[in-house]
Order: sequence, then structure tokens, then C-alpha cells
Amino acid sequence: MLNRPLSRADQVNLLLLIAIVVLSLLAWYQPGLQKIHTYLLSALKKETIHHIVIEHASLATIKLSRVNQYWRMDAPYQLPANHLRVETILALASARSYSQFKVAEADLKIYQLDKPLISVQLNEYSFMLGSTDPINKQRYVMMNSDTLSNTQTVHLINGVIYYQLRAALHTFISPSLLPPQSKINSIHWANKTVTIDNNQLQLTPENAQVSSDSMVQLLQNWQKIQASKVELKPSFTIDNDALLKDNSIIIHYTQNNDKGEALLKTITYVIIQEGSQLKLLRTDLNIAYWISSQQLHYLTQLLPIKHT
Repeated sequence: MLNRPLSRADQVNLLLLIAIVVLSLLAWYQPGLQKIHTYLLSALKKETIHHIVIEHASLATIKLSRVNQYWRMDAPYQLPANHLRVETILALASARSYSQFKVAEADLKIYQLDKPLISVQLNEYSFMLGSTDPINKQRYVMMNSDTLSNTQTVHLINGVIYYQLRAALHTFISPSLLPPQSKINSIHWANKTVTIDNNQLQLTPENAQVSSDSMVQLLQNWQKIQASKVELKPSFTIDNDALLKDNSIIIHYTQNNDKGEALLKTITYVIIQEGSQLKLLRTDLNIAYWISSQQLHYLTQLLPIKHT
């Protein structure tokens, strides 16, 4: 092979290649710099958490528990929990601790940790949230494991978690109309009943124009549709028995308990309209689920057989 001098373009490319290698080595080894260590609030893993208790001075205590992969609210209501809200709470366990410092017990009141604004229990671990740092707006937090001596370790974490913890109670309730993994046995509304027994669907009274696919779709809609809002203790009252009967939707379903035993349960909804807003009222809990007119159509209409 003939040796020839490098062209100007080849020389530039070679210099660029050398520069890239040098910069890569500098970025990798970072001479003169120490490795930055990220501190976490705790070593608790969210997949190991099964119980959550949130206590706030001016709000009702919220108790949550996990059964298999699903979260439920145990107090003040017994309902499926909003899993998205629960995920934000679980993030507290592994929140980044931007700063840590020791504080004498007598000085905890400076950070409002002597009487915490919010206390959160994740399994057996308790987290106390105090005030915010006036400069960076990060939140002061202390763990119960840090209270074994006369001095405590105070952490500074992202302040957003505080507002997630003090969110309105209704946001902790699942917007789903039926519990997860529930099996519908029958739905009764407007003098019609869809029953499923041994995977066989039956409509009463019979209607030859309604397909089994339409009944299957109706059941699936009840499993999938979610309310846009859950309203606690709505202000309206219903005293008319006829209205309760004519506008009611009664759902019988089966759900396994903690021991795997199949339990028969019933939910009754009453269709309410306030102005332009449609609501499904659970009469046993006095909770209203906000839905749209299109969602109500999907929950109550059986489509006729399409003729070709």
C-alpha cells in the first residue's frame, strides 16, 4: 500500500477523533471530582408496603391496605382505592433526601416536627412531615427510626409529596364503578335484567333483537368505565320511593375476600341529574359518581342485532 501524506480533511477528522476520545475519557473518569451519592429517605421498597395510614390534624384519618396487587380504603370508607393516588404516596418511602442534619429534640418545633402537619405510616415505619425550607421550598421530614436518641435526623425532600398527602378524601377513592376482579352475576334496570350463569347470558324479558354480544359489551362497560369525579355526601336528597325504584340500577356480583372465599355482594345506583351533570348515587354510602351522558348510554343500552 502506498504511503501518502494526510490531506487537510483527514487531519481535521483525526484531530476530531482524538478530541472525542479525550473528552470521553474525561467524562468517564472525572479526575478531581468525587462521585455524587444520592441519599434516599428510607430503604423501604414500595412493593413490600401493604399498609398505609395518613393522619392530618384537620382531615379524617385515611387507612389503606393492599390485597394481592390491589389497594383498598379501609377507613373512613370501605371502598377500592385510587391506585394512581396510592402510587404517589408510596413514592415517599424512596424519596430523595437532598439534605440531612441533626436536630435536638427541643428544637423540633422550629421545623413543625414536634407536632407534625402530616404523619404517614408505611407498614411499621412512620414519616412525620413538617414545614418547608423558606429558601428552596423543600419539606422537612423525620422518620420514627430517627427518634431513638436525644437528637433526630431531619431530611429535606421534594415538597410536592405533602400536597399529595393532604389531597381531598374523595381523590383516594377509585373512580371505577365496580371493585377490581369482581364477577357480575346480574344487572337489573328499567324493567330489564341481564343474568349470567355458567357463562350463559340471558335477558329478561326476552328480546330477539338483542344479541349476546351486546349483553357482553354491557357487562364489560360496567367493568371498564370510570367516573370523572367521586363526590362524597352530595347535598341533594331523594325521598320519593318511585324515583328510587324507576331510576335504580341494581348489580349483583361475586368477589373473593382475603381468604379466597367467594362472597355475593350487591351495589345499587340511582341515576341523578343536576343541571347538565349526570351522577350515579350509591345509596348505601351516599357517594355520587359523576359520568357523562355517553357513559350512561354505554351502561344502560343494549344494541339491537345488525341486519345485513
